[in-house]
Amino acid sequence: MNNDKSAIQVIAGAARCPEYSPSMVKALMKKLETNEKAFALLMNVTPSTVRLWTTGAARPCSMARRLMQIYESGPEIVSKIAGESCPEKGERPKNAMKEQDVSCKSTCKAKL
Repeated sequence: MNNDKSAIQVIAGAARCPEYSPSMVKALMKKLETNEKAFALLMNVTPSTVRLWTTGAARPCSMARRLMQIYESGPEIVSKIAGESCPEKGERPKNAMKEQDVSCKSTCKAKL
């Protein structure tokens, strides 16, 4: 019998999305090095919504949880969404005067 996962098993596994508790939302914000306002921009919600998530007064909807899952599994996607490149990979960030003055982290923070 073949031990490889069937397509349906792979899809079912991918369909599972974690529940994001307040501590998980805060941990993701820390991982992405964002504050409430920047995280709200990234998630396309208001800062007050992020505040509700981080205090436990509200839970992120399924689409927000999926987006958080994507950001958590590949934080580098944030710089792509922000339209920036990564100087560590030899790419020149947009609007940068000198390549050595800009890092991926500061570029993303400045944009958000």
